[in-house]
Amino acid sequence: MAAQIRLTAVYEPVENGWTQGRLIELPGVITAAPTLAEAKEMLRDALAEYLRSFDSAPGAEAPGAESEELLLTIAS
Repeated sequence: MAAQIRLTAVYEPVENGWTQGRLIELPGVITAAPTLAEAKEMLRDALAEYLRSFDSAPGAEAPGAESEELLLTIAS
């Protein structure tokens, strides 16, 4: 079974000619870079770091609950 999650990336110019990249659905995922290409790469990295930040969060499983690992692949 395959599943996809669609997110909306917005790239816009900011000061000093840099490009800001952000995800509309996840306001905490935001970055900036000197070029559009770098902003795109850095936004993917920012999303990966955002998701990794949940790795250290304690589990909230109820007694007797089952859990499984899901793998999310972010394509360019």
